[in-house]
Amino acid sequence: MKFQIQRARKYYAQAEIGIQALSRNARWPVWSSLLVYSKILDAIEDNQYDVFTQRAYVSNARKIVCLPSAWFRANVS
Repeated sequence: MKFQIQRARKYYAQAEIGIQALSRNARWPVWSSLLVYSKILDAIEDNQYDVFTQRAYVSNARKIVCLPSAWFRANVS
């Protein structure tokens, strides 16, 4: 599981570069998704990689906290 999380983080880092190539209207939802899914990886790590008996999730409050950062990243060229 550690390997898969490391691999996912590498893909996320590569995706960050490509987000700027998207139209401005498409960037915010993509950044939002990237940040939230990254937080899910954090939750898996916090659960000691136990994905079978513990649900890894991001609370609605944490999702909302990600939105301003995603908006900022989407609008900085």
